[in-house]
Amino acid sequence: MPLGEAFFGSGPRIPAFLSIDVEPDGFQLSRSDPPKWLGYESAIEFSEWLRSELSKRFDQAPKFGWYYRMDLQIAEVYGRPDYIVAKLGEHIDRLRQKGDYFGVHSHPVRWCDERNSWIHDFADASWNMRCTKFALEAYADWYGTPAQRFRGGAGFLVNEIVDIVDQCGVKVDLTLEPVQAWSSPSRVVPSGVDTSPYIGVHTDCLSAPPTAYRPSHHDFRVPTTTRGRDLIMVPMSTYSVTRRQNRLRRILQRALPQQVRQKRRVLHLSEQWPRGASYWDLVAEQVRSMPRPYISVAVRTDAPGSAPVINARKRFDGLLQHPLSKRLHFVDPLDIAPALI
Repeated sequence: MPLGEAFFGSGPRIPAFLSIDVEPDGFQLSRSDPPKWLGYESAIEFSEWLRSELSKRFDQAPKFGWYYRMDLQIAEVYGRPDYIVAKLGEHIDRLRQKGDYFGVHSHPVRWCDERNSWIHDFADASWNMRCTKFALEAYADWYGTPAQRFRGGAGFLVNEIVDIVDQCGVKVDLTLEPVQAWSSPSRVVPSGVDTSPYIGVHTDCLSAPPTAYRPSHHDFRVPTTTRGRDLIMVPMSTYSVTRRQNRLRRILQRALPQQVRQKRRVLHLSEQWPRGASYWDLVAEQVRSMPRPYISVAVRTDAPGSAPVINARKRFDGLLQHPLSKRLHFVDPLDIAPALI
């Protein structure tokens, strides 16, 4: 039986994708003394504990996704884009034996002399294309075959990035955050230990569907059923901030979907939430609203002991106490994505 049929038949299982963005602990990296990737090694240890705990609740071991940064900043600081997989190759073999899968993670980071810091450049389309293509080619050189899974850094997407991702043979993109553009006055991309300023505008993706779809060629936020891309967009899990709508608002939402947009928030594992269980209650609410339910969540390999790591681990502790833990089945999105659209 195809995997999609197994999920969307009469059974209670819900496909889940856990994406782990593998990168240095921070963004402000020293060229003369490149920092170790302590968060990655810690994440591997934690994933084994989580795998063991989830296996007790279901009859099949979960699979997790590891998305490696191999972009231009990594190449410049560490001397080669595939630094971490070359240095810690034994981890790759161990994860592969567990059934885990791999993909590319890329940040459009460049050095800025004026700010004397590494910045995220969202303004330069050619730079974004170059960073994305460089990372995908580096992965293909390392792995021996083109990457089929991709996650852009900082939840940032533009058509130029999607063009490159599609052209390079990626089958599933798990970057998309179908929410409003970042509007923080600080204009930084945070990690657990530092920040990176960004220039340009973060793309507003609130008009994009919150469920999987094939994007059109003219705008990646617009789904299409004819002459679309081979690529499948699998948006991050979100929940509606405006869940309780009155009758007039619901009518307007149907009649004027672009003018009356429902505000959504990404279900980030690493953020502070009031209680562990409340997070998974919101996930369950999202799942109930989807015709073909799935969840897609992500973490980055932040520094051990940092706030994002502590928060994410609290969320997973909450999952193990939540009824969803017996229904979620962590799988490879490559296997299930066609059945989601």
